[in-house]
Amino acid sequence: MIAVEVYRDNLGKICEFRSSTGGYEAQDPLKVSVMALVQTAIIGLEDYLKLEPEVSEEEGVLRCKLERESFLNREIDAILETMVLGLRALEREHPESLEVREVGSGVKV
Repeated sequence: MIAVEVYRDNLGKICEFRSSTGGYEAQDPLKVSVMALVQTAIIGLEDYLKLEPEVSEEEGVLRCKLERESFLNREIDAILETMVLGLRALEREHPESLEVREVGSGVKV
């Protein structure tokens, strides 16, 4: 199963996401779709907003962690929430093969 975890801070803003596509062939259509959404979000953060998210890939898990810049919150939200919408649409089409989990910080202010 392909798994994507979306981590939110105490304000509900996405601060990190991880995608695991282990076990799927490189040309699997679902894997390609998930990776396209995730990598496009990273490209938007880096090339359009000129941010430097912490991006790593180890053992089939792509991780992107972002320190939020408050003056760019709307733009960051537009990119990352659109990624989540796309992933949710894929999850509805492939519930047996894709799971998207959202994880809150659990911190109350």
